[in-house]
Amino acid sequence: MNSISFLAADLTSEAFNRLQIWPAEKQNQIGLTLKETIDLEVEIEQMIQEFEIDLNRRFIAESPAKLRRITRRFREHLGQFSPEAPLCNAPWVSAVVEIDGDVRPCFFHNSIGNMTHSTLEDVVNGDRAREFRASLDVETNEICKRCVCSLNYSLARNTPVA
Repeated sequence: MNSISFLAADLTSEAFNRLQIWPAEKQNQIGLTLKETIDLEVEIEQMIQEFEIDLNRRFIAESPAKLRRITRRFREHLGQFSPEAPLCNAPWVSAVVEIDGDVRPCFFHNSIGNMTHSTLEDVVNGDRAREFRASLDVETNEICKRCVCSLNYSLARNTPVA
């Protein structure tokens, strides 16, 4: 294994083959209580201190700032913060290909095309994909504001950044 990554639990989307958004009861079952959130914050801070070398060499994929945002998602679910979109450029630098050939600009947004009768290049550069990216304002988009999996890829550095 050359790296490890951490994300908050996705409580509010249809991503990952869910047929519908989880009902509140299921969200509460998977989400953290306030005490659990505080405990996780302590654990994350301890991890940041204890594994500084692993963070610096990117064995732990997330930056300290990104790790700290994990508990923010749980606090948002508890109503302590309004949802806030992370810094993300996933729809411009990556794509998710589903088993049925559907292509998504990220895990959470709807399909922008299908590869059954087209190529990946044609789908990601097609009208639907270009229109989606042109109209997407990550900062204000409701799906983006609840995203647990941000990607901010630096083409200059050829690596994900915080």
